[in-house]
Amino acid sequence: MLENKVAIVTGGSEGIGFGIASALASKGALVYLIARTQEKLEKAKEKIIQQGGKAYIKPADITDIEAMKKIVEGVYHENGRLDFFINNAGAWKGQSLDTPFADIWKLIEFDMKAPYELTHFLTSRFSGEKENNLRILTVASQAALKVMDSGLGYGPAKMGLVAGLFHLEEELQREGVENVRLYRLYPNTVATDKMMDAIRANQVQDPVKLESVVDAAIDLLLDKTPTRDVRIGYYPGRGIVRTYLPSEPKDFYHSENITEEVVNSSFTPKDLLK
Repeated sequence: MLENKVAIVTGGSEGIGFGIASALASKGALVYLIARTQEKLEKAKEKIIQQGGKAYIKPADITDIEAMKKIVEGVYHENGRLDFFINNAGAWKGQSLDTPFADIWKLIEFDMKAPYELTHFLTSRFSGEKENNLRILTVASQAALKVMDSGLGYGPAKMGLVAGLFHLEEELQREGVENVRLYRLYPNTVATDKMMDAIRANQVQDPVKLESVVDAAIDLLLDKTPTRDVRIGYYPGRGIVRTYLPSEPKDFYHSENITEEVVNSSFTPKDLLK
């Protein structure tokens, strides 16, 4: 399905990023995994290869924008194309009034400034490459849609990131750019390997399984969703639900245009512990 397609996935060594990279590779895409830790990247690459996929690794910190630009240019020139860029790398830290503002700002730079600057670079760089259709998927968070506890850095970062992406969307439309498309995914709490200990200890509420988040990401990239903005999560009594949010800048956060789809009514978080 995705033979000869080329993808770059930030934060691709584990969690949601690895899940998306693995799914793309299983469909025939060549994936480049970006993360800071060489050892984790090597293990992730080996898993994808063992599953019959094709993967390369590029150790980098997404806050080093010049290094990221070089990686993008290198991948593009090596392959003559870049089809998908998965803007996934990010981090959550609980922060409150007692948190030094320098620490809050550092998290905002990682979760908002870096992915926004990368998207700005990509849209500017590829808007003139009319023969190259680039789809940029940003993994945001439910924190972009509501105010959450202990989120003085993470919350503003995700809200600011999504607002910035809609402003880029407006510019792409104004300039008539059709070969670069932006997609946004807003997961609720996700049952990644890192989160499983907290889930077992009942420290987090209503986690959604990773596979459902990955499926939503792939459907977005393949234009199998009614909008390019999807929230995915588990809701007690309903199961796993996709919420389709408006993708037009003029409808930004207009709740009356939201539609929903139950994709797994039988799932409960207890299934994660089996």
